[in-house]
Amino acid sequence: MDQTVFLKKLDEAGIDTQKAIGRFMGNTALFLKFVRRLPDALRFGEIRTALQQEDDETFYMLVHTLKGTAANLSAENLAECVQAILVEYRTSGFKHMRKLEGLLREAEVESEKLSELLRQMDAVLAD
Repeated sequence: MDQTVFLKKLDEAGIDTQKAIGRFMGNTALFLKFVRRLPDALRFGEIRTALQQEDDETFYMLVHTLKGTAANLSAENLAECVQAILVEYRTSGFKHMRKLEGLLREAEVESEKLSELLRQMDAVLAD
């Protein structure tokens, strides 16, 4: 898969590649290097554990970090999902656990789309 096709697939998956590449000062190779690290930044298991344990500090730190990572990579769909988690948490804390769990699941589903595409890219590059 050539770079142009891959960038188009990223756009289709919810990443505004032009915006993201702009954040990387026009350096497409650097952007691609960072976007390929995204699956490692998706610490949903840890987020879910912090949620279940109602660990305020860890939950907030992990979700906020994920939001920042998604926003910096212009993974807009994922960033919106994670922002919704933060808004709910800031508004109600852990009072609406089902809602937080549902929002977290939406973010996971969105991230799975991106992760699958990035795995495909890695497989092509490994050949």
